[in-house]
Amino acid sequence: CGRVCDHKCQSKCRRGNLDEPLAIKFLKRFITDNASRPKIEPVPVTRKEKIAVVGAGPAGLTAARDMAIRGYKVTVFEELNKPGGMLYWGIPSYRLPRNILDGEIDDIHKLGVDIRLNTRIGKDISVAQLEKDYDYIYLATGAHKSQKMGVPGEDLKNVFGGVEFLRDFNANEDKWFKGKLSLGKNVAVIGGGNSAIDAARVALRLGANVTILYRRLRQDMPAAEEEIKAAEEEGIKIEYLVAPLKIEGSKGKVNSITCQRMNLGDFDSSGRKRPVPVEGSEFTLNVDAVIAAIGQVPDMSFMDAKSGVEINKWDCYNVGNVYKSRTANPKFFAGGDAVTGPATVIGAIAAGHQAADDIDAAIRKANNEPTYEKPAREKIDVPLIIDEETVETPQAHMPEMNAEKRKMSFAEVELGLSREEAIKEACRCLRCDAEL
Repeated sequence: CGRVCDHKCQSKCRRGNLDEPLAIKFLKRFITDNASRPKIEPVPVTRKEKIAVVGAGPAGLTAARDMAIRGYKVTVFEELNKPGGMLYWGIPSYRLPRNILDGEIDDIHKLGVDIRLNTRIGKDISVAQLEKDYDYIYLATGAHKSQKMGVPGEDLKNVFGGVEFLRDFNANEDKWFKGKLSLGKNVAVIGGGNSAIDAARVALRLGANVTILYRRLRQDMPAAEEEIKAAEEEGIKIEYLVAPLKIEGSKGKVNSITCQRMNLGDFDSSGRKRPVPVEGSEFTLNVDAVIAAIGQVPDMSFMDAKSGVEINKWDCYNVGNVYKSRTANPKFFAGGDAVTGPATVIGAIAAGHQAADDIDAAIRKANNEPTYEKPAREKIDVPLIIDEETVETPQAHMPEMNAEKRKMSFAEVELGLSREEAIKEACRCLRCDAEL
């Protein structure tokens, strides 16, 4: 969580009322990088109920972990050849190194969770068979399909969806590095979210000149501010108030994108001003590839209409049947991006915890058993030292690799706080937890 967390907790930190919030995200990263890891032992199966999890992303793996700890036999089904979901296939390694992710997944595997890769539900195993073989099923299938732009020419060769491009790169790194697969010299990325920034920074590292086209202003971009800043430092150009009109090419391959300038009108349902086209402002960019990262939706093509699981107009599962994560079919629970639409890693992990609680509660209620009591957290005594006078001190800055150097490789950009920096930052805490 210290690497790809969106650190919403920091907005609640009282230190922010004085100067800047405590760098909780950076401190968590320091702890996970430097503290000794607890030894993971297999957990014996003590429950008769068998649990299936569809999708080995953050929501699915979290639920599998929690259920295994409670004594359930859990099997995770993943259609791709690596577990991790968007953590592996969507987040580049310069943000989340593969050895860090693999270590976290290995810990879940050591608990006794069975992760079956290259297994697509609806193709290799039917939904009906899954329901027959398992007592409860958790659907954590994510949102791995890019939204279409709805402009002419987006079916040309070298026009990619953001998710699909990142997945193809991660699946075929060697081919991309050796030039067997190539974006070409000039690349346009459409969108302003984290996926757009990730796609742009990957394209840059593959040798392309990259321009991001976004239809609103910088302050409206959904991407994290630190990611936008990092992209700019690496030399990625961002054109604001621009929207694509059409993509053109020759011999079936893209060679240009025509765009239109925008002005901002009235506020829309998102709380941002609506982009309004400026007549006569069309212009054309010569490009060798276009990456459209304007949004993602779940792929529900695998679901059996006879399953009783309801899918709404946004192609997401409907949940809330008695339990927060239960679908209309009481054997099926769902969570993560497949319920909310594309959101955050932390949100998906929280959904996994919720699903484990819900499934376990449903089982215990059906068996007339008492509710599960979670093990007490280890108590940590932190010495109470309160400064007589609090001096304004800025938040610790995360050390980063030089922009010119990092854009030439996929080495981790954020280098982590030193011990001295971490201690100094921790000492900024106003100790709101103190009980006198």
